[in-house]
Amino acid sequence: MAFSAGQLAQHVSKALAHAEGQDVLAYAWPDAWTHGELLQVGERAVPVRFCRSPLQVREALVEPSDQPRLLLVGCEEADLGQDVLARLFRHRLLHVDRWQMVKEAFGTPQIDPRLYAVPWMPDVLLDLAPRRPTQPLAVLTYDYALDACVGRALGLVDQSVDLESLLSAVESDPGAWNMLAEEQRALYQRHLEDKLGPVVDAVLGAARVGNAHAVLPIGLVCEILFGAAAPAPTELRDARVRLEPRVGGQRMAESDGRRWAEAAVRLLKRRDDVQRHAVFRTATELLKDLGAEAFVGESSVLPEALDRRLEALASALNTFLKKPVSIAGVEEAAARVLAHAGVDPGHPAPETARMVVRLCRREAGLTGGEVGSGVGDYLRHGAWEDWARRSLHTVRPDALARAVGKLMERVSARRQASDRRFAEQLAQRLQLGEYPRETLPVESALRELAVPLAVERPLVVVVLDGMSWDVYVAIALELGRSGWTAWKRDGVPPSLLATVPSVTECSRASLLAGRLLRGASGQEKSAFAAHEGLRRSSKSNRPPVLLHKAEIQEGNQLSTQAAALLSDPEQRVVGVVLNAIDDALAKSEQVRIDWSVEAIPLLGAILAQARSAGRAVLLTSDHGHVIERGTVYRGNLSENERWRPPAGEVAAEEIRMEGPRVIGLIGGPVIVPWSENLRYTVKKTGYHGGVTQQEMLVPVGVWTPDASPLAGFVPEFVVPPEWWAMERADVAMPAQAREVPSGQRGKNAKARGAMDDLFAPKPEASAWISELLASEALKRQRGRVGRLALDDERLTPLLQCLDAQGGRASVEQLAASIQQPQLRMRGVLSVLQRMLNVDGYPVVTVESGTQTVLVDLRLLRTQFDL
Repeated sequence: MAFSAGQLAQHVSKALAHAEGQDVLAYAWPDAWTHGELLQVGERAVPVRFCRSPLQVREALVEPSDQPRLLLVGCEEADLGQDVLARLFRHRLLHVDRWQMVKEAFGTPQIDPRLYAVPWMPDVLLDLAPRRPTQPLAVLTYDYALDACVGRALGLVDQSVDLESLLSAVESDPGAWNMLAEEQRALYQRHLEDKLGPVVDAVLGAARVGNAHAVLPIGLVCEILFGAAAPAPTELRDARVRLEPRVGGQRMAESDGRRWAEAAVRLLKRRDDVQRHAVFRTATELLKDLGAEAFVGESSVLPEALDRRLEALASALNTFLKKPVSIAGVEEAAARVLAHAGVDPGHPAPETARMVVRLCRREAGLTGGEVGSGVGDYLRHGAWEDWARRSLHTVRPDALARAVGKLMERVSARRQASDRRFAEQLAQRLQLGEYPRETLPVESALRELAVPLAVERPLVVVVLDGMSWDVYVAIALELGRSGWTAWKRDGVPPSLLATVPSVTECSRASLLAGRLLRGASGQEKSAFAAHEGLRRSSKSNRPPVLLHKAEIQEGNQLSTQAAALLSDPEQRVVGVVLNAIDDALAKSEQVRIDWSVEAIPLLGAILAQARSAGRAVLLTSDHGHVIERGTVYRGNLSENERWRPPAGEVAAEEIRMEGPRVIGLIGGPVIVPWSENLRYTVKKTGYHGGVTQQEMLVPVGVWTPDASPLAGFVPEFVVPPEWWAMERADVAMPAQAREVPSGQRGKNAKARGAMDDLFAPKPEASAWISELLASEALKRQRGRVGRLALDDERLTPLLQCLDAQGGRASVEQLAASIQQPQLRMRGVLSVLQRMLNVDGYPVVTVESGTQTVLVDLRLLRTQFDL
């Protein structure tokens, strides 16, 4: 292999440093020179002449020149004669020491002796020289040199070779490997085998037989063929044999097949959607050719595998619905869906799996047929059920949609009974001028919550028109994780109660006026500004201000007026009305919306302004809503969605409402549906006006951007019910651990979630907790931590919460257990770890991705001698 012009220039440069001004440098050069008549050596252009014979050398020497010249001589030195040699620099032909140049190029004084046995290696290494690391090497080792050579041969930028880079290189340039000289290819392959194992033979075998383009699809198929932990069935073993010709006749061990699969899956994540789906198609076709398509569900990435896993979830769900005792099968099937790594963004599968598991857990705890009663039960469980039901509005494939439909029918039947009982009790209360327990009329919200808040700090009242409790809890969880702190006022019920009918013109007007009022936005604005309690909390030149849609928004941004008011420290009270939810319900498109802060235009901007100004936020609604789920249309009765005048008979799913609160708004009784299944107008996404719990119970929450105390308020904790937590389905768990304990089934099963306040559980102590608190080891740990150590009063509920959740609990649950704002939990958990992680052993850990706290009870018992 000939030197390049650059390599020759390096050697000439060193020779010229010792030459005289008119010396002739002659190099033994067996190959023709094709790089022109001048060689650039640094800043000097040196004339070059190739001489094939002694005569041409003599002719070159007699040509006059006043500068050094370079002759490349293609004949033997012995043929030149002594008179010619006498006129040359150093009186001989110069020879380039390739290995010396390698040393200089790589900045190393020593070369691994094994490299000297490869005659073509210097030329390859010198080609690599411009790509080498700038840091000199103490020794140019055999492995380093071969890594560099193989990386260059495969087109790898950083010359680092692993199985992923090998697959990528073989796929991207199928001919590069086969074009190498045979001796190079053999040496490189041996090196790769030593480095990566026998799987290299199969990968390069695929390239050799023309399947280089399919190395990723083959890897995905290997996940199925070699992924079984138990002995593979006959069909898979046969498919492995059929794969051998496609990988150069190589028979792969199971471990090699799994390694190929893992590398292919990792590499696939770096491809765009078009590339991924092309790989999926090829892999699916190959799987069929190998006769293993029945096992596609074992793939963690193929779209067909997701469909199979969803079908398996449908089967498990059908089994559960027939015998709702153990949900182990549903948990396991859902875990497999959640483990699928190839789900396209926006695909409902993961959310479907989570919500199915949650509703099944809820049903398993109510196998005696009981339904919750009262507002508290709806807030603890019903609102979360509605979140799950809303998320299951669109389900695929068909098999799962049918099974979910049966589950929804069961939940809806239970809800029907609960809604009817709620409506009957509400009718009795309203007749007497009273309200259900645990509710505050919307017209009292400003007096009981906004006014005392405005005394403490600047306030923004955010009204999300049509927001139901299921939407609120989703937003509340997001706010808590974003650093906001929730509060509740002592003695104030946890939920507002909408007006009857539960429509905007009545309920929102009454909310913003602080009294029963039926009106539009203009009346809301003037009544809000005139509210006596809010005015007392405001400066005389900065009365309360209410902004509606047109005043809040400029294009897609928060209006200048709204931003100025929210940032003005002198403006004590600002109210804003956002119609995104109500507007979405009014449309006829059956679109599922996953409500969040960012899904509601301008809410995020308003909260950001409130955070910057240190404003408290009173987040509420005027009424809730029900979703379209096959409602029955009863026309010609009313122009309203879900209420009508008291004309005609009261149907089975309707109820008559009257009393001072109804008559004061409407002027007489009304008939409203107590069932979510009835409407009086055209089909829409959702409706309101009736007296279901979803419509009548109005969410309300107080939030501050910090944890500074508010006089008269205590921390509030929005913690999902026990059956909502997804850790059990997101990780593999033994089937027996997922069964509902028999002692908790039946009519008292719902008592499992007994709660002190609206959301927070209060678990009972286990024996190990008492033993730990009395241990000498814990006393020593407390001494080491010092004054920051948690006392028994704070440590006990934390341990009880972890124990009740099987050794793992969310940060929200732990915060609720000690009545501590979530914002302060990082410090609490740090101290808890210092106290329990004896000698650094991880008794307590926090999963950064899920913010789940785990306690290793076995390790804890060992460390504390329990």
